[in-house]
Amino acid sequence: MLRTFLVEDEIVVRETIKKMIPWEQYGYELVGEAPDGEVALPMIKNLKPDLLITDIKMPFMDGLTLCRMVRKDFPEMKIVILSGYDDFNYAKQAIAIGVEDYLLKPITKNAFLERLTEIRERWEREKGQRDYYEKFRREIQEYERNASRDFFEALVSGKMDVGEIYRQAERLGLDIVAEVYNIILFTMDTGTESYDISEAYSECEAQRREKMEAFFVDNANAMLFRNNAFSYGVLVKEKRDALSENTEKCVEFFKGIMKGEREQDWFLAVGQPVERLSSIKSSYYTASKTFARRYLYDGSVLYYKDLKQEDTKRDNSPFLKKIDINALNPATLERFLGSGLLDETEDFVRDYFQAIGHEAMESLVFRNYVILNVRFSVLGFLQKLGCEPGRLEGQDTEQELMERAQSMETAKKYAQDIIRKAIMLRDENSGNRNRSILKSAIEYIDTHYMDESLSLNTAAQVANISANHFSALFSQNMGQTFIEYLTALRMEHARELLRCTGKRSSEIAAEVGYKDAHYFSYLFKKTQGMTPSEYRKTREDRG
Repeated sequence: MLRTFLVEDEIVVRETIKKMIPWEQYGYELVGEAPDGEVALPMIKNLKPDLLITDIKMPFMDGLTLCRMVRKDFPEMKIVILSGYDDFNYAKQAIAIGVEDYLLKPITKNAFLERLTEIRERWEREKGQRDYYEKFRREIQEYERNASRDFFEALVSGKMDVGEIYRQAERLGLDIVAEVYNIILFTMDTGTESYDISEAYSECEAQRREKMEAFFVDNANAMLFRNNAFSYGVLVKEKRDALSENTEKCVEFFKGIMKGEREQDWFLAVGQPVERLSSIKSSYYTASKTFARRYLYDGSVLYYKDLKQEDTKRDNSPFLKKIDINALNPATLERFLGSGLLDETEDFVRDYFQAIGHEAMESLVFRNYVILNVRFSVLGFLQKLGCEPGRLEGQDTEQELMERAQSMETAKKYAQDIIRKAIMLRDENSGNRNRSILKSAIEYIDTHYMDESLSLNTAAQVANISANHFSALFSQNMGQTFIEYLTALRMEHARELLRCTGKRSSEIAAEVGYKDAHYFSYLFKKTQGMTPSEYRKTREDRG
């Protein structure tokens, strides 16, 4: 529906136009009206219609002045001028402004409907083209980000010196120069979904992913990257006085897209800012330390600077009076067993014991209780997976469990060992099922790669799992992202067509799934190191 606003000072004429046109039948929605430009302008800025129909001669603010002001703020808005004056000067000004049509009064219903039909068809074509270019603009951004995945991993792990960081960033076309930096970690999954992927495809969840892509494409000072299978990282880079504002902008964005979801189903951790590019490893460490607390924290957003305050609260708790009930709840352990990472186990166990209460854990009897709670939680979790308890490699006797509880250190070590074993069994078990689930999606991609509308969301629907889970599982099992796999597949077939046929580049682009030949050429050069014409010439020279 084209949202339409009507401006006409003569009320009789305005009412006639409103009643004369069956708006909805012709794909229009009349969203507002006004008697002159002065009244109309603030309403238009608020309503943001797709089409403005306005008289040219009106009191207070005439139609041409209104059109100029509207065109300045909304360059893509369609404008139709209605005029009782067959004056070339008016028409010339209207053309200069860029109006869609200049119609002389009185205009018949059929003539008006004919023009409106033409305008709607033009609008739909242009909107389709804009949507198409926006889709590929985001795909280019996603492709670039995927290409820089290894760079971010090396950056946050401190594996590169400063010189290498700048050389790699320049090669990838990444602007990473700033006065200060910070790391944010975010996940939509803090429950048991990583082993239970029965969560079906969700349009709402897919839209969240698309909003994330769009937000970080438009935020030049915040760079999104995959942190691990089920979480994202954001590198915020800013001027010193703007870092806090941009960090909060990112935090509020994540809060906005997760609005309505339970707090325990998502988590965001904000690290400690650093002033040197070479110190990003430190910021990532603080963000990771904060992120590891997600299974034991009541809220969904936690800042590293607040961790000490949280720990102080626990340290001041009287013995057994303020033991964290959430920590003792088996569901807390199950959440970690479901989606925690192997290398997070040590931090989780340390925080888990601390959350229960230091003084309480000094009691041998209480440590025995905690050890049993951990073991029963692990056994229950494995039973849900369909794993035999014997696969834990050993059946601890009551005496052995009591020995493991003799000190805080032996208790921690036992908890770490049994949880690690459970996570490894979980990953082994889920890996087999995941490969089966992905098989149908990969077969679909391999046979529909030439469809320009094929997307990660489409493939996720075929697999009938959420887009976020599909993205993570695809990367885990295929060793590359969905967009990298699809692009490589299309480029393989493009090379074959360039070698074996005389088709033009634009024809080949369409055959392998790209409506726009320029975008195809860009990706071909990006992935193959030369343009399609250069590739064809090279093959001909070799022949």
